Amino acid sequence: MIDIPILLFVVYLLGMLFVLCISIVNWIRREYEIVSVLGIVLSLLLPLMTFLFSVYRLEGTNEIVYIWNQLRDANGWAIFIVIGHLFLFVWMIIGMQVKELYQWMKGLISQIQNKWKQPNNHSQKEVREK
Repeated sequence: MIDIPILLFVVYLLGMLFVLCISIVNWIRREYEIVSVLGIVLSLLLPLMTFLFSVYRLEGTNEIVYIWNQLRDANGWAIFIVIGHLFLFVWMIIGMQVKELYQWMKGLISQIQNKWKQPNNHSQKEVREK
């Protein structure tokens, strides 16, 4: 049924469960609802889609090799599966720290806005000279 090592399969399923938990917690808190719902849906559908997509592989090739080969051939489902897994990987990494990342980005944007709002010293000198 699966040709990848069992340990890799267990790590994959635990990662999906972790992403599902992060997404549910953020959705319940009503923080980043769209990304959380997308994480919930993808963490439930991607393992099933990956399994169904890899059913057509040749015997002896594992799922990962098959998906990469299909990705090289620009198969739409393979592209969707890889992009979905990349999204879940990024969400797993920053999902727990989204609030801190948001606060940092907000502070950075406000600093940039303050720099733009401050009058330039050169323009003040030019106005005074005229």
